[in-house]
Amino acid sequence: MDRKATQKNFYREIRKSPGRFLSIFFIVAMGVAFFSGIRASEPSMRITGDAYFDGADLMDLEVISTLGITEDDIEAFEEIEGVELAEGSY
Repeated sequence: MDRKATQKNFYREIRKSPGRFLSIFFIVAMGVAFFSGIRASEPSMRITGDAYFDGADLMDLEVISTLGITEDDIEAFEEIEGVELAEGSY
């Protein structure tokens, strides 16, 4: 098929079923809008989440050991630069 016939067929299909064409067009447009909105708001969501985690004193890192963590291990974690608090739990 040459290019002219392909274009002619394309426009003929749109004229034959404009409802289907518009439905597909708007579904794709909504998907693009949703995706770009999520991508655009991602940095703000990260900053907001980080601020919330810092304000609520939630943990930044979880260390799990199958052999158990001793008090000496907890003290060693507290001595690492940048660690404000280290605590053990069950």
